[in-house]
Amino acid sequence: MNNDLSLFLSRYLFTPLMQDSSDNTPHSAAVLVPIINRPLRPTLLFTQRSYHLRHHPGQVAFPGGKRDETDHSLYETALRETYEEVGIPAHLIQLVGELPTVNSRTGHSVKPFLALVQPNFSLNPNSDEVAEVFEVPLEYLMQPTHYVTLPLGQRQVHFLPYGPHLIWGMTANILLHLNASLSPF
Repeated sequence: MNNDLSLFLSRYLFTPLMQDSSDNTPHSAAVLVPIINRPLRPTLLFTQRSYHLRHHPGQVAFPGGKRDETDHSLYETALRETYEEVGIPAHLIQLVGELPTVNSRTGHSVKPFLALVQPNFSLNPNSDEVAEVFEVPLEYLMQPTHYVTLPLGQRQVHFLPYGPHLIWGMTANILLHLNASLSPF
């Protein structure tokens, strides 16, 4: 683990993992917030959703999705969906902690799980769900000045531009929760 990642993890305010709710509503979903443990600088992995999908086509997201009846926990949902979407197996993933649940304006409740991923994986994106997989340096994501907030009606929408990508909506909210979970130096 490099120094940047060690510093980040030492500042992350760990909270005990919550007991997974037995509530298995159709809106229960989970995502993995995967920190790739790159030797020179850690990154977060993102997907860009396929353009032919009915919901949120082309949007930048974390790997994840709806909970299946066979999933024993929301964390298991995040692991299964990560493997199905990008091909990273669970044995290369180490849970760090969980972030606050994020609720979408469409009624979905999503549980994000922060995890370390060993970099020796081969991506195998599922083209039915994923148009692109890309990484963003962790240090870039932890800079509040890179985020733009705009009013939209009664609420505020957060945006994070990175190269040709625009991270916004629920994914940007999760990143802001991650920033808020860091203790000051």
